[in-house]
Amino acid sequence: MHRLLPIVLLLTLASCNPDVQFSEPMPPARFNLPNIPGAYRGVIEVDDERWEVGKDTIRHGDEVFVNGEDFLLRRMAGHLMFNQPIPSTGLWEVRVIRKEGAKRFVGAFDGNEAFLTRAQTLMEGRVVPRRSEGSPGYRYHEISPTAKEFRVMLKEGWYTTEDEPLRILGN
Repeated sequence: MHRLLPIVLLLTLASCNPDVQFSEPMPPARFNLPNIPGAYRGVIEVDDERWEVGKDTIRHGDEVFVNGEDFLLRRMAGHLMFNQPIPSTGLWEVRVIRKEGAKRFVGAFDGNEAFLTRAQTLMEGRVVPRRSEGSPGYRYHEISPTAKEFRVMLKEGWYTTEDEPLRILGN
């Protein structure tokens, strides 16, 4: 899975269907960051993949993704959230980027049984199983945490991360 790290982090922009989808960008009631923070800018290379992370864009090959149009960035509790709209459901996929010294770790909310049980308990019924429209549809869970609940999810590390940190070359 290490080879997929840049894709998991930056561009789920052409992603598969996440099994956990949020009702709005996370954390709720926060401002979107107008620019990608300097500590996250630079070139990311894994095998033959190259991602260039600039002030407000992410470039992969001929494709350019723009902050505020293709994704939204927000912060909370020492984490950077990468929010991407999911056109087929109208909900949001949320990736977490955690900084530890010079290392950056990428996380995702996984719809495994342990996560869903904890989320259902914390959010008192605001975890709703759904099925997408169309054929073939897919199953997912819509969750709607408050800012306080989302902070708990971050602080307690409810997301899964790669073992290998993201390596960002000079910006």
